[in-house]
Amino acid sequence: MQIQNAAIIKQIVSSLLAAVASMLLKIVSQLDFNQTLYLRAVIGLIILSSAAIYFKLQVYNFDKQTMNNLINRGAIAGFGAFMYFKGLSLVLVSESILLNRMSPIWTSIICITVQKKEQFNSRLLINMTLSGIGIFLIAKNKTNNNESQITVDTYSHWVGITLILLASITQAIVNILVKSVNQEVDSIVITLYQGFFATNLPVFNSLFEETQFNLPSVNESILITTASIISLLAGVLQVQSMREGKLSIVSNVSQIQLFFGYLIDFFVFSVKFNQQQIIGNIILLSSIIPLIWK
Repeated sequence: MQIQNAAIIKQIVSSLLAAVASMLLKIVSQLDFNQTLYLRAVIGLIILSSAAIYFKLQVYNFDKQTMNNLINRGAIAGFGAFMYFKGLSLVLVSESILLNRMSPIWTSIICITVQKKEQFNSRLLINMTLSGIGIFLIAKNKTNNNESQITVDTYSHWVGITLILLASITQAIVNILVKSVNQEVDSIVITLYQGFFATNLPVFNSLFEETQFNLPSVNESILITTASIISLLAGVLQVQSMREGKLSIVSNVSQIQLFFGYLIDFFVFSVKFNQQQIIGNIILLSSIIPLIWK
């Protein structure tokens, strides 16, 4: 139980750091999203490589199965993140929230019904029910200037929905693959492989779309660097939590990232929320109680 609770705490901290990183990247609005993703990935790759050298971690020459798991997980994670950010520009924010937050549900379904490595219980049922209600109330009335406009291109809209839905499924696969990685492989090394693949897709997409590279300002460079460091910490903690705890439980705890995101919107960006959204956040926060209550 102690190990499980430690994994839950790490996931909560990871979700908080991920929300803060998203806030910092949101402030960097002048750069193309491909460029922002690329710079964040490159900075992260440099930091992770330096950490691996400093701590003298084994990065390669693992057995064939371990190498395959590391490469497959890194490639799928990088591709999933790219699909999410690509689809985000084609759908409403409320839709992206609902679709992306389905990832823990996919993780639980695969672990319980397909792999049959974990069991469904009343605590998990209560958690999934409460988090589902909370997410629905939060996203139901989520509005901003972009969402007030009716989507004209139905085809592009459905492409965006499909991309984010696929991204949520890839995240579930990534969560499950981390369990199959040899326990001797350090979490920093696992994140390093993901960072390597994350640098490639934005470059290829930029070349395909012929986007222009703009030099970031000093402030933008500081924000991207800070977001990169925070994202790395969030990623390492998430990997550790997924390896130490039950996937069906820990993955559902990540729903709390929505709550942290709304706190940031309220205190940092002065966004006003209606009564349903406030109730939704309270329900979402309380959904974690069944998982940690002894």
